[in-house]
Amino acid sequence: MLKAAARSFSIDGYTATSMNDIVAEAASTKGAVYFHFDSKETIARELINHWLTALGGIRQSTDESAIPAIEKLAAFFYGSAALIADDALARAGLRLTTEAGLDIAPPAFREWVELVSRLVDTAIADGQLPASAAQRLAANLCAGFIGAVQVIQVLGDPGDFTSRIDDLVNAYLISDA
Repeated sequence: MLKAAARSFSIDGYTATSMNDIVAEAASTKGAVYFHFDSKETIARELINHWLTALGGIRQSTDESAIPAIEKLAAFFYGSAALIADDALARAGLRLTTEAGLDIAPPAFREWVELVSRLVDTAIADGQLPASAAQRLAANLCAGFIGAVQVIQVLGDPGDFTSRIDDLVNAYLISDA
């Protein structure tokens, strides 16, 4: 059911997706969907939590690597790109963090920016980025990531998503270094 909801949310967004759409996409019954989830918001919360948990795993993986902080920042976004390319639930969770009509979206987006901010702060502390980069850079990297995902969906041309994220990361990190 989560996969069906993820498909619906990814295509139509939170506001335009109804529980009936999810039921139809899941080829299930309302009773079965409501047995597992008491509301559309509960499903959205589950998908957002999936996204944030996966990001935490990527962050942990990059923290454990013995590379400079700025490379950890880049590795985090490359890992996030691979996640979005392979995991429909994470892709929907990302989309849902940008939904204005969903109360849990702004705190989830801020949590993602804060996760990135800690990577940026480490790179600043290590002298790999200027102090002026702080919160602005983290928010811009997250927004650029979302933009890359949206452009791919709008154009219907996935191209090489990793290359697009590589361009994004290099543009910000080279210009701020």
